[in-house]
Amino acid sequence: MPHTRAVGYYDVAGALTLWNTDDGLGQVAYQMQGNVAGGTSSTPPMAGSVGNPMAMNNILTSESFSLSDVYWQQSFGNHGARLRVGKLHVATYFDTNQIAHDPVSGFMAGNFNQSITNPMPGHGFGANLEFDVSEGALLRFGTANAEPGNVNSSGFEGLSLEHLYTSAELVLSRTPVVGGEEREGHYRFLVWNNGKSNPAGSGNIAGWGGVLNLDQEISDNVTIFGRLGWGESNVTVSDFGYSFGLQINEPFGFKNSSTGLAYQYADLSTGGIQKVGEWFYRTKWQEDSSLYIGPVIQYYEDDSLSGSVIFGFRTSYSF
Repeated sequence: MPHTRAVGYYDVAGALTLWNTDDGLGQVAYQMQGNVAGGTSSTPPMAGSVGNPMAMNNILTSESFSLSDVYWQQSFGNHGARLRVGKLHVATYFDTNQIAHDPVSGFMAGNFNQSITNPMPGHGFGANLEFDVSEGALLRFGTANAEPGNVNSSGFEGLSLEHLYTSAELVLSRTPVVGGEEREGHYRFLVWNNGKSNPAGSGNIAGWGGVLNLDQEISDNVTIFGRLGWGESNVTVSDFGYSFGLQINEPFGFKNSSTGLAYQYADLSTGGIQKVGEWFYRTKWQEDSSLYIGPVIQYYEDDSLSGSVIFGFRTSYSF
């Protein structure tokens, strides 16, 4: 059954800097976001024809304009360590990727912006600390409310010692020689523990998981990415999954353009499998403009759907 939908997403982000010295800085950071759509962000439902829209489009959010993030961030030790405390989004800092993380400029499907095996919570109260271990090596630790509610919530709803998403990540930046040239790459190793209310009964449950995540330049204009993740099935929607793809900048010599192709396979915790594919093309409208446009095609398949194709068109403008 054909199904058409349009969403206008808007976002405002910034920071109030209270001090900035050679040793460190202190800031209050914030983000506000919302959307305008034909219905709310989940009505009319697309699930009957294309699967779960929240899994397919990572920038759907509350219809109302809300303060999604507000937190204190401070760096110290010659900016070598950074601390953040407040209402924040865990996915902003963990399981990131150079080409598979931003749904505005890269892949739109949430399946390619984080591992589907990683049950990262929404915008909730939490804290994280990261510090440079050595040149090209970073350690990051964090914990946050595992069940904060929607983006409009205060971030404290459901918060308890039993309802925490806690993670640790090592990030290595390397420049291996590829094709006779040194090429930049990032290799991430993430371990997480997720505690939440038991959806099958009373009490709480908890479980572990991990993600291997990389991006690597292989030429002047081609970067590849890959993720491999697993998790205990009682606390995540997928207990095993992998994704991979590539992005080409200025394909065929077209200036201010990029295109990407990606694929994901996942074993679902409820049984069955899920397959997702995406291709996008993005180009600047004019040389002196901040307006980008381009088509997006996504493919979705699981045990209840023999295959659904989503044809889309993305427009983004920043100022």
